[in-house]
Formats: sequence, C-alpha cells, structure tokens
Amino acid sequence: MIQDLEQLDAAAPIECDVCVIGTGAAGLAIANELLDTNLRLVFLEGGGADHEPASQDLYQSVITGHPFAGHMTGRFRVLGGSTTRWGGQALRLTPIDFQPRDWVPHSGWPIRYDQLHDYYLRASRFLEVDELDFDRDLFRLLGTQPPGFDAARVHYHFSKWSPRPDLRLAHRAKLAASTRATLLLHANVTRIRLSGDHRHVDEVTVRSLGGRSATVRAKQFVLCAGGIETARILLANNTQQPAGIGNGRDLVGRFFQDHPGAQIGVLRATNPNDAQRLFHLFYRAGLKYSVRFSATEQLQREQRILNISGLIGFDTGPGSAYDAAKEVYGMLRRREIGAALARKALFALSRAPSLFRPIYHYYIRRRGYSPDPVFRVLGTCEQEPHPDSRITLVTETDALGIPRSQIHWRLTDAVHRTFCAYARTLKTEFARAGIGEIELQEWTDEGYTDWRPHIGDQLHHMGTTRMHESPEYGVVDADCRVHGMDNLSIGSSAVFPTSGHSNPTLTLIALSIRIADRLRKELGVAPYP
Repeated sequence: MIQDLEQLDAAAPIECDVCVIGTGAAGLAIANELLDTNLRLVFLEGGGADHEPASQDLYQSVITGHPFAGHMTGRFRVLGGSTTRWGGQALRLTPIDFQPRDWVPHSGWPIRYDQLHDYYLRASRFLEVDELDFDRDLFRLLGTQPPGFDAARVHYHFSKWSPRPDLRLAHRAKLAASTRATLLLHANVTRIRLSGDHRHVDEVTVRSLGGRSATVRAKQFVLCAGGIETARILLANNTQQPAGIGNGRDLVGRFFQDHPGAQIGVLRATNPNDAQRLFHLFYRAGLKYSVRFSATEQLQREQRILNISGLIGFDTGPGSAYDAAKEVYGMLRRREIGAALARKALFALSRAPSLFRPIYHYYIRRRGYSPDPVFRVLGTCEQEPHPDSRITLVTETDALGIPRSQIHWRLTDAVHRTFCAYARTLKTEFARAGIGEIELQEWTDEGYTDWRPHIGDQLHHMGTTRMHESPEYGVVDADCRVHGMDNLSIGSSAVFPTSGHSNPTLTLIALSIRIADRLRKELGVAPYP
C-alpha cells in the first residue's frame, strides 16, 4: 500500500523485516525482487508521488570545487527518483574497470566483472532492454558493421535505452497493491539510531515538511539515496558516532566522482550520410540503441589513461523544426502536457516539410536522421578517484534542520591527459577509416593549461561510500554492507570504487539486485528462482 506521512498519525513504531530508504532505480529494483516474498517491507521516499519544489529544495548544496550543476538538475526527491527525468541509458562497466591499475590510484573493486554477469542480465530485464551483447549480437540484430577502426585501439559498440525509463510508472501499482509492503511518501530520514555497540541500526526517524514524524524499525536497512544524499545522511547522523555513521576512518563522502564530459572536436565528414549511418540512433522492436566508440583496454594500458568513450552529437540548432520535434517527443514521454508542449508542437508542424526525411528514416528504415547537422564529437571520461573530491556538510540547514551538503568536485590532470590521448587517437582512426577529419578543440592539446572550464558533469554521482574488502580503505564491503555493521547496506553508485566511462544505472541496479538476493538468504526466504 501507499501512504503519505503528511496524512499519517503514526504513534507506534512501524515494524518490518526490510526498510529501504529511497525509491529511485536502486530502491525500486530491490522492491521488484522482494515484493513476491512474505517479507514485511517499508519503502521510505522523502518526496511525493510527483515533483514538488519544496521537497526538491532539500537538495540545495554549497559548491566549492569545480562547477557542478548536477546537484539539482541530476537528482530528484520524488517517487522514482532521478529515473523520472533520465533518458534510460543502460550500459555495463567493462572488465578493466574492476581491476587494480597501477596508473590509477585507488583503483580496483573487491568483486570481479564476471561476478555481476547474471545480475547484469536481471538488471536488463528490470529496465526492459534486451540481454544481447553490446557489440557482436547487436551487429547482427541491427544489420550493421563497425567502421574500419583499429580494433586494438577503438571499440565500436552500442548503448541500450529503456523503453519505460520512468520506473515509478511500472512499479507504483505493484507497491499500491501489495498487502505486505508499505511505501511511505514525504518520509525524510532525520535520525538513524544505533544499538549500544553501534553495530546495528535499531530504528530510523522520518519527518515530513509539514512536521509529522514516524519511527521505523527493521531487521535490515538499505540506504538507496544516491551518491550525494547517501553520504549526507551518514555524515549528519553524528550523535552516536561523532564523525557520522560508517565514518570512523574519514572515508564517507570522499572519492566523489562524476563523468567529466566535453566536446572534443567537430567531424568534417567525407560523406555525411555515411556518418549518420554509422553513428546515429538505431531502433528495433520498440527499443533504441545509440553508438559509442571507446578506448580499448589495450589503449588504456599503453597510454596509461583512464577509461573513456565518445559519441557523435548531431547538432541541428535550437531554432530548427527537428529540434522542436525532439523536444515534443521528450515532453510526451515525460507526460509534460501543457502550453509549452503545444507551442513546440505548433512550431514543428508549421515547418513540417523539413521533417519528412527524419520521419522517413525513423518509420521506414528504423534509424535516426538529423537534417544538415554539425557532427560534434563528444567524450565521456572516467574520473580518477581522489580523496579530496568529496561531500561534506556545512552549518546551513534545510527546512528539516539537516545540514546541507557541500560538494567539492576535484578533477585531476589525469582527466586532461586522457582526453588529449583519446582525441589524438580518434583523429587518426576516423581518418584511417575514411570517415572524415576531426577538427580538435584547442584545449585537447597537452600543453593547454586552462582546460577545466571546458569540462562539465554528467549527472552521475558515484564513489562517496566506496567498496573495499578492508574498512581501512572502504565504507562498505564486497556485499555492499557498511563495515562494522550487521544490518545496514548501501544500494547506490556511491559504492563504486571507480567509475569507468559507462552510465552507472545498469550497474547500480545489478548491485541492488545482488543485495536483495543476500537479504533473501539472510532472512530465510526462498532464493531467486
């Protein structure tokens, strides 16, 4: 069932087996795994069923490092979390991302890539994308072949997109119909009370902006609040552990990562239609696929660079009918019905002849096509984990009295060196393949010192409660359980030790499903079928 704390008079503590804090991708993945069991479940969501400015304001943060827009535009305090506004891109990490690399300090995961294989398949089913390989299988399905890149240097592959990215639409009804699970809206965690020996969470207190409160007691708690808010919650609960929960070694909030993104250059295509055929969107059986070209493991090792990938952005300009049509499509998918949608639709329809070719490609050829675009070469880079890139708290508090987050996003020279080496490689490989000439941005020269203003974040918040087998170097263990505690786990990309180049959502869902399997076992429930 679904209840709203604003209308709830909860005098007695709410008792359950598992309490999940947060209902974004991680929390809903756990719900999907446990709703069919006999466990008593409580899901706590700080926002409401729809977006609300007052709830969103609780995310306001102080920015002291590199500019970071994603503290507000990349996370949303609402049922479904950031999945209510994301595009739905699903891409795995790669094997090298899990390995220690002597040129990447603090690299290496305590689990191997192959240990997530089955969980990646289940995460794909959860997002309703196919379970095919991201290259060979999809070449056959999509009827295409990679360009003539040196396969030892550049890997041409695909990224998949969920057909229903707003996960609340698929899972709200299941939660509402459940007789053993309770979704509590407007339930913001304000206190976590530990046992006397600090090894066990006894209960959490939640409060609404209207002042109502409740207490939840559970056998197991899973914190699924995202890469920034997870650290904030742990740090703010410092009455029993002065540095914050799980922060005995000053690691909570450190190693904060995003994916540094930038325009590398502009492609002057030898044959623009061929370039669109190679790099534009593919559509099959209701699913969308986009093209990535990534630095291979061999190139990373030879050049001693971070993981990085690229794509082609087809820029038709903000005043084009095609751009307006794309905005209309996105607004319809997000169900943003209103005057803005009507204006965009009328503008696109008034210039309908210019949309004929894109419509033909989409409906007949099942391909994307942009009329007369600028081919922008865009890069998404791994960030070198660094302890001084971090989340801390400031004295200013939000409407609930919780200290606000301070975000210090720190980019090291390894990011610039990686972009430079990758840009040179792409320039060579695009020319070798006969695709065209890439005019590189000036900042991609290694002698260019003022490169940071060209880099932006990509709304991927990772690393603040990193995974490590030792509590000396990590906040959670290989099972995503907070070191030194027996019933507090973290389901989030906050546990990523390193980030690779891939969007984090598919991996964080895989890890969350893995947590759900462990909880089934520990609570004596039948294993996943």
